[in-house]
Amino acid sequence: MKRNEWARQVLSRFGDVEWFRSPVERHPIYGYLQVAFVGWRYAEPHEELKAVFDSAVREAPKQVDWTFIPARNWMIAPTRLIQKAGPDRQNFNEAMDAIRECDQEFCAATAEDLERVFRALSEASAGDVL
Repeated sequence: MKRNEWARQVLSRFGDVEWFRSPVERHPIYGYLQVAFVGWRYAEPHEELKAVFDSAVREAPKQVDWTFIPARNWMIAPTRLIQKAGPDRQNFNEAMDAIRECDQEFCAATAEDLERVFRALSEASAGDVL
């Protein structure tokens, strides 16, 4: 199963996902690795889930720093990407492109770390979260 399909499946265990965004693992034309991140919105977000996601983002990654943003759209993304995107993340796509083009090692590290985060969330979803 592809990462973005698995991520959406895991997130759906916590609630009804009405919007989802995650890049494909490799660029469909050029084949290079993409910066791994995931954004989503629950139809009815539950406040107590924030601690579950925050914990997974703090504890599971091994290679890069990550940020969990619980706003209208929730997001798990490498901190470097969030910082490079600027205030209100207005340059998010440009930041993603710049990192992808100059740092494939970082992109590989984000893919491995995000998999760890979703393994942790998958384990958490098996417990009684709500």
